[in-house]
Amino acid sequence: MGIALGAPGWVDLASRDTEAVREFYTGLLGWRWVQRCDYAVAFADDTPVAAVFAPESDDIPTAWTLYLECGSARRATERVRALGGKVLVPPTETPGHEVFLIAEDPTGAVVGLWEAPENATFGWERASALCWAELHTRDASAADPFYAELLGYRQEQIGQPGGAFDYTVWYVDEQPTLGRFEAGLTLPESTPPHWLLYFQVSQEDDTDSAIAKVRKLGGEVLREPTDSPYGRQAVVRDVVGARFALIDTAQRTGE
Repeated sequence: MGIALGAPGWVDLASRDTEAVREFYTGLLGWRWVQRCDYAVAFADDTPVAAVFAPESDDIPTAWTLYLECGSARRATERVRALGGKVLVPPTETPGHEVFLIAEDPTGAVVGLWEAPENATFGWERASALCWAELHTRDASAADPFYAELLGYRQEQIGQPGGAFDYTVWYVDEQPTLGRFEAGLTLPESTPPHWLLYFQVSQEDDTDSAIAKVRKLGGEVLREPTDSPYGRQAVVRDVVGARFALIDTAQRTGE
């Protein structure tokens, strides 16, 4: 069974200090690593969940990239351009026979698009793996139709459009899969629109113990743990400056 259209198909992190990255995430999430050419693939148990690589260009920022299954990279390239986005990296085949491209949506956020083979495996919605991702943008009216038309999401509005909490939940096969947050009131001018990735804490941790590990391993806590109906969550920065969120979905409040 392949990865559903629009669902997360992969995540990777660009960093020139791949050894520091590997040590940090092994200590935090228990990942083990398999080197495949210049690409280090992270596993949670026996399932691939992420990768890290050293970028060839200084223009590539140290950041996590989310890749969404697009079905056909060639078709997605055409659709991105037709819908007002930009193709930053054209379709490229990996040694594992996946095809990916990197795009910029009409609001300026960078996103990967992924064409996986039928037998592709990506671990998510499990301990030590990606379990949610949300787009932080200043232009919800441009973001929502772009992704809906590109990948077929059904989108459900939460909160008041244009209000203090303007959020849409995006569904794949009637499952809530991604979110969009209108962050115009809170996003600093120096921070571009971006995807924030949420990793589920390891089986041995809750959010607070995971945050203690972040500090011990040399990372930084950007937003202290808070409770929510979806889990106890925090936003952190790793040892190379990449920003992400941690969440324990077992600690839900106010549902």
